[in-house]
Order: sequence, then C-alpha cells, then structure tokens
Amino acid sequence: MKFQLESSKLEFFRPDAFGFINGLKKEPPKQKMINLSIGAPNRPTPGWIVEVMKENLSNPAYHTYPPQHGAPELLEAVTDWYRKRFGVTLNPEENVLVTVGIKEAIFNALHALVNAGDSILVPDPGYPTYFEAVLFTGGKLLTYDGDVDPMATLDEIESLAKLHKPKMVIVNYPSNPTGRVANREYYDRLSELSGKYGFVVMSDLAYSEIAFDNLEVNSYFEARQNLELGLEYFAFSKTYNMAGWRVGAIVAEKRLLDAVKLYKSKIDSNVFYPIQLAAAGALKSTPDSYYCELRGIYQRRRDAITEGLKASGLIFTAPQGAMYVWVSTPEGIDPWSFTEKLYRDYGILVVPGTAYGANGSRKVRMGLVQEFEAMTEAARRLAEGRSW
Repeated sequence: MKFQLESSKLEFFRPDAFGFINGLKKEPPKQKMINLSIGAPNRPTPGWIVEVMKENLSNPAYHTYPPQHGAPELLEAVTDWYRKRFGVTLNPEENVLVTVGIKEAIFNALHALVNAGDSILVPDPGYPTYFEAVLFTGGKLLTYDGDVDPMATLDEIESLAKLHKPKMVIVNYPSNPTGRVANREYYDRLSELSGKYGFVVMSDLAYSEIAFDNLEVNSYFEARQNLELGLEYFAFSKTYNMAGWRVGAIVAEKRLLDAVKLYKSKIDSNVFYPIQLAAAGALKSTPDSYYCELRGIYQRRRDAITEGLKASGLIFTAPQGAMYVWVSTPEGIDPWSFTEKLYRDYGILVVPGTAYGANGSRKVRMGLVQEFEAMTEAARRLAEGRSW
C-alpha cells in the first residue's frame, strides 16, 4: 500500500516556471544565452559593505546565536534610514524586526497574522510568494488587477473590501513584475481605506531605490505615520547587490510585529551577526552617489531593451522602476511556448508570466539583470527576429 509522502500543499507550487526554465537550459540555444530570467543583481556587493563583514568575521563574540529579533546596530540603522529616507519615526525595539530576506518575511508574517479562511487581497500579477504563502496559511486568496496604474486599483480594492472584509491587502511598488510605481497620493488613499475597512496593509518595498525618470518612491508609512494596521518590509538584495547574504527587515505596528516575532522565534535564530553589521553599514555608509549610479545603470539597461522591443513589434509597458519589463506574448502564443521560442531561437531566457498569476497568461517577464552590452545584444536579436 502506497502512502502520500509529500504535503498536498506542494501542489500550490505547480506548474513550476523556474523548473521549466532550468529544463530548457539543458539544451543549448541557437545563439549564446542571455539570461534575463533571474531576479537578482549581476554586480558584486560594494566593497565598503564587504569590509564591515570581514572586520567582524573573526570576532568570537559573534560566533554564537545572534539576538533573536535583530542586532541592535541594524535595528538602529533601519530606524535612522527610515527617518532620513522617508521622514518616518520608528522605535527600533518595537517597530523593526530583522529577517532572513523577504521570502521568509512574507511567509512568517502571513503565518503569524492569518487564520484559515481569512481573506487576503493580492496583486495579480504579483510576486509568486504572495500567492504561495497565503495558500499555505489556509487563507482565502483574492486578487486585484496589478497590471494597471496604481491609482486605478483603489476602486477595485475598495469594492473587494466591502464584499469580503479582507484581513490584509498586499501591495508592491515598484512592482515585480510590472515595474509600476505608486505615488504618495496612492498611499494616502490606501491608508484611508485601511482605516475605513480595518484591513492590514502589507507593503513590499524591495525595489525602493530603483526607479526611473526621476520618479520618487514612497513608503506606505509616509501616509500612515502612526503605523496602525501597517507592515512594510525590504531587503538588501536589490539595492546593495546582497541577494546571497539573505538579510532584510520588517517595519510594522508593534501589535503586528510582536505576533511575527513570536512566530519567527519558533522558525529560525535569525541572521549571522557579522552579516547584520554589514547590512547596518550599507544603510549608514553608502554614499548618495551610489544610489544615483544604481538608478542610472538600470535605466540604461531598460532603455536598451525597450528600444529592441519597440522595433520587434512586441507590446509592453515601459517600467517606471524595479528591474523587469512585462511583455505581452504575440497573438495566439501562450507564455510557456513563447519562453521556449525566445530561448531556442534567440538565446534569450525569460520567465512565463503565469508564474506571477492568472493575469500573466499572455505575458513574459524580462529582467534588467545583465550588463548594458548584453541588454543591447538582446535588443538587437529581438529587433532583427520579428518571426513571431
């Protein structure tokens, strides 16, 4: 007699778009591969951050378990950064929690705050972990259209809030995968809806320092200064090229954060202390010129690939921020087939849009994750191909 060994919840992860991509890579394409599927920076962590890690690595005091909820140096650094960057006042002990990156932050926060049957509103398209984490909690997954101007989502969010009384609404700007950016007015109105309908806002600020054409990226807490019913998280992965370091932070109202702290304390023992010190150094010591250069690098890559997309005849929306371009598939071609065609015929590896929700059923995501020359070459191949 055979027993089911794996959890039935693993079905939430299928079909696995990234497994499909890895399968494609087993056979070489017609042209040298340009990998635009990954969502990670391609450049090294800045030297001043690495040096902080090196300086503290041999200190035996840091070789034991780190403080459960975060090193005080990093808690203070996050507090200072929020004050400087957004004008938001936090209590480092009450409002900040260090996390093992953002995936962990999403899963732990949802498990700590959501009961089976609670309705959660998620953007579609959106980061896959939102969908997966909600389903794992037993929450009721509801979606709103994330592929429109942020201000246009507010009426839909309010309609769904009236009907379903959600426990939480998840927002993500700059957006993965669409590249859209929300303004301060959007957060002001979202905060009003949160107070009116009593839902928690979970704001994903992973790409806060990557925006184009002089657009400003805001924090939800600029609109919700008292932090009530608010939870926001960010990581060091994208801004500081620290994807492999696995360190992030949640900023939240104390009542919410206390619940996450309790749940998280049963899951892990937090991040190695020298990594936290390096993250604190990133927030404290990174010069303003670095952020300007970072935005410039990604904007040049965006401009290069969008020129090729224009010439190719493919339909897309030029991203305002983050590090992706959300591209429509040609008429009659599903995203899986188009992903395979782009790889085999053009050597360009992308992600099928269905990885990001049902609204990605006619889309693929291209990452701005290679150097300008590679993005220019990808653009050239797209422009010269046109055999859709």
